[in-house]
Amino acid sequence: MNKKLAMLLFAIGVGATSAQAADSCGWTCLRTYQACVAAGTPTLDCELDREDCYARCGI
Repeated sequence: MNKKLAMLLFAIGVGATSAQAADSCGWTCLRTYQACVAAGTPTLDCELDREDCYARCGI
């Protein structure tokens, strides 16, 4: 019984950690997009880069 409980808690922890990592990755993509636009790069190029970044994050 203790092994099953430990495995359940481990699975919950892994899920929570991966959700935080994706959220952090998405935030990085957004900040990179904002910096791209602020640098004067054409918006379409920045949007394409942002979408690629989101895809790498799994968002």
